[in-house]
Amino acid sequence: MNYGYFDDEKKEYVITRPDTPQSWSNYLGSTEYGAVITNNAGGYGFYKSGARGRFMRLRFNAVPMDQP
Repeated sequence: MNYGYFDDEKKEYVITRPDTPQSWSNYLGSTEYGAVITNNAGGYGFYKSGARGRFMRLRFNAVPMDQP
Protein backbone atom coordinates (compact mmCIF):
# COMPACT_ATOMS: atom_id res chain seq x y z
CA MET A 1 0.00 0.00 0.00
CA ASN A 2 1.35 3.36 -0.98
CA TYR A 3 0.23 6.33 1.14
CA GLY A 4 2.76 8.85 -0.10
CA TYR A 5 6.29 9.38 -1.29
CA PHE A 6 9.49 11.12 -0.27
CA ASP A 7 10.28 14.18 -2.37
CA ASP A 8 14.09 14.28 -2.64
CA GLU A 9 14.15 17.80 -4.05
CA LYS A 10 12.05 19.36 -1.26
CA LYS A 11 13.32 16.88 1.38
CA GLU A 12 9.84 16.07 2.68
CA TYR A 13 7.39 13.17 2.80
CA VAL A 14 4.25 13.91 0.80
CA ILE A 15 1.04 12.18 1.94
CA THR A 16 -1.20 11.34 -1.01
CA ARG A 17 -3.70 9.11 0.85
CA PRO A 18 -4.66 10.11 4.43
CA ASP A 19 -6.60 6.85 5.00
CA THR A 20 -3.61 5.11 6.59
CA PRO A 21 -4.19 1.77 8.38
CA GLN A 22 -3.19 3.29 11.75
CA SER A 23 -3.64 6.87 12.90
CA TRP A 24 -0.47 8.80 13.68
CA SER A 25 0.59 12.20 14.90
CA ASN A 26 3.67 14.39 14.65
CA TYR A 27 5.03 16.68 17.33
CA LEU A 28 6.60 19.95 16.22
CA GLY A 29 8.25 22.12 18.78
CA SER A 30 10.82 24.50 20.10
CA THR A 31 11.47 25.95 23.55
CA GLU A 32 8.57 28.42 23.17
CA TYR A 33 6.02 26.84 20.81
CA GLY A 34 4.76 23.33 20.17
CA ALA A 35 2.13 21.60 18.06
CA VAL A 36 0.67 18.13 17.61
CA ILE A 37 -0.69 17.34 14.14
CA THR A 38 -2.46 14.13 13.11
CA ASN A 39 -2.66 12.42 9.73
CA ASN A 40 -6.28 13.54 9.26
CA ALA A 41 -5.52 17.23 9.91
CA GLY A 42 -6.45 17.29 13.60
CA GLY A 43 -4.25 18.68 16.32
CA TYR A 44 -3.45 21.70 18.41
CA GLY A 45 -0.77 24.30 18.97
CA PHE A 46 0.44 25.68 22.29
CA TYR A 47 2.71 28.31 23.77
CA LYS A 48 5.13 27.13 26.49
CA SER A 49 2.73 24.62 28.11
CA GLY A 50 0.75 21.93 26.30
CA ALA A 51 -1.62 21.68 29.27
CA ARG A 52 -2.25 25.39 29.87
CA GLY A 53 -1.27 27.24 26.71
CA ARG A 54 -3.37 25.56 24.01
CA PHE A 55 -4.58 27.55 21.03
CA MET A 56 -6.82 24.84 19.61
CA ARG A 57 -8.14 21.57 21.01
CA LEU A 58 -7.33 18.11 19.66
CA ARG A 59 -10.46 15.99 19.24
CA PHE A 60 -10.09 12.36 18.23
CA ASN A 61 -12.55 10.90 15.73
CA ALA A 62 -14.38 8.66 18.23
CA VAL A 63 -14.84 11.24 21.01
CA PRO A 64 -18.31 12.86 21.03
CA MET A 65 -18.49 16.66 21.21
CA ASP A 66 -19.98 16.61 24.73
CA GLN A 67 -17.03 14.77 26.31
CA PRO A 68 -13.83 16.48 27.49
